[in-house]
Amino acid sequence: MFTKMPEYIPARRWYRLLCIVVMVGIVCLTLLGVAGNSPTAYADGIPGGNVSDPAVRAVDIAKPAVVRIITMLNGQLIVHFTSPAIRDVTFPQGSSGYQLALSGSGTFITSNGDILTADHVVNPPQQDLDQFLQQQAAQDAATYMNQVLKANPPVTTDQVTAQLASVQLRSNTQYSAPQSRVYLSTAYTGPLNVTDIQNVPSNLYATVDHIEKQSAFNDKDVAIIHVSNMNDMAMVQLGDSTSVQQQDNLTIIGFPGNGDIAGNSATDLLTPSVNKVFVSSIKTTNSGASVIQVGGNVEHGDSGGPALNNQGTIVGIVSFGAASGQGNTSFLQASSSASALVQSLGLNTAPGPFQKAWFQAFTDYSSNIPGHWHKAQVEFDQIATKYPQFKAIQPYLDYATTQAKIEQVPQSKPQPTTQPASSSSPMTGIIIGTGAVLLAVLLLFGVIVFRRRRVKRTPVSTTPASSFNSPTQIASPVMQNSSISPSQSVYSQQFNDTLTAFGAPPSTAPRSPQQPGQPTAQPFAPPYTPTQSPTHSTNSATGDSTSKRATEEERGITHLALLNIATQRRSYSHMFTEACETRNPTSS
Repeated sequence: MFTKMPEYIPARRWYRLLCIVVMVGIVCLTLLGVAGNSPTAYADGIPGGNVSDPAVRAVDIAKPAVVRIITMLNGQLIVHFTSPAIRDVTFPQGSSGYQLALSGSGTFITSNGDILTADHVVNPPQQDLDQFLQQQAAQDAATYMNQVLKANPPVTTDQVTAQLASVQLRSNTQYSAPQSRVYLSTAYTGPLNVTDIQNVPSNLYATVDHIEKQSAFNDKDVAIIHVSNMNDMAMVQLGDSTSVQQQDNLTIIGFPGNGDIAGNSATDLLTPSVNKVFVSSIKTTNSGASVIQVGGNVEHGDSGGPALNNQGTIVGIVSFGAASGQGNTSFLQASSSASALVQSLGLNTAPGPFQKAWFQAFTDYSSNIPGHWHKAQVEFDQIATKYPQFKAIQPYLDYATTQAKIEQVPQSKPQPTTQPASSSSPMTGIIIGTGAVLLAVLLLFGVIVFRRRRVKRTPVSTTPASSFNSPTQIASPVMQNSSISPSQSVYSQQFNDTLTAFGAPPSTAPRSPQQPGQPTAQPFAPPYTPTQSPTHSTNSATGDSTSKRATEEERGITHLALLNIATQRRSYSHMFTEACETRNPTSS
């Protein structure tokens, strides 16, 4: 009779336990590695924000190149009175005119003083000017009608405004030639010590020499202007607007009038705002201009400001918008319209020395390579020395200097690594080292268990009435074969009825896996193909009839209905009353 010795059952239990322990160990080591590789450059409170995000980093680099543009001119309103006698009266009386100021935004696109903006920012549409001038003159006209013409009953300012707008009270307008001034933002100058924008140092603003090239507001609404004494400046390059798609996320940088909450405070007025918008549609106007319809927060004063993609290039210029009871719809002029002007002028849009140095320094600042804090510190210090007006660099320099003091610079030739030197610490090294030793011990233990598992007891059979010994049969161990089908996954790149131009007088980011005359990327989410889970099959050999079979599994402006250009649009420029010496009307 054959007697079968029991198999070594604990080995299988140890095998399962070992698998669990090894997997837990690998996960722990992975988490430790991620923690060890997290650069301190991304800590809370760092100047520039979350510079690990490419879209945030691109905006940080671009902001010093964005400027506020204020266009000023004088206007007079000639009112034709017919009662009690026909007479023409010019307002303001005894003065050269009401001072009108409109505000918008712009961007340096070369290192030689060339600025891209919307045409209506530097060449305000007359309809916008007329509306604002009537609002300015209405009070003086009402006073004249009540005191001189003895109106009965007396009229109010609002009544005169309505009569002028409806042409019930006929009037004519006349204006001086507009003059525009460009102000550097606090993203370049840093906070200012003056309290009024009229006291800004002369080296921080410049008068526009001339408009180099322009396309009218009712056409493509883009203009390239030039300023002198501002060379080797920060700049932003033009991007390809044809690559913009629906659901793309863009970033607009500008100076919305609603953000001017501190009166004429220079620092407040010159601090840019950053807003995220998403692309709703790509359209073409009757004039042939390609426009990008966007949803999001675009305001009067943003006019002319850049719309950046996740790479930090300009793909749109804030132009005009439509407001209704249901929401806001805004339109950007595509950068292709601006590119055509640049090409016709033959402008050199290559980065200048300042932009190259600033880009490199910020790239090193946001890096996570060992020694990057020391490198960024040196580069920021060189820029601060060479460009003393660029005081906005100081917070970056101070932070890099602080981090460099605690950064461990590699003594030997640095090896490629994603772990920043500043994030290395003795404790982290000890933890990682201990984990590595633990994993090695677990692997060694696994080898021993596997070897023991292969050893099996030899079954002994005996026959009571036999004169000879039956030969002992030892079955050769059968190794388990595992077949694993690798998964294949496809990864795709992720990531305001009246039209008004941003800047008209008031009538009221990495594509990722995601900023009047005022006219600021989250990436689109492409199709995602789920990853197929790997399968692991185990085949075991079949023994004799008494053996057990084992199987395991792991498992601006006028309504542009139908884009009818015959209808007037309202620009997104902002009537900038803060700079005017006359009284301030109510603005939106």
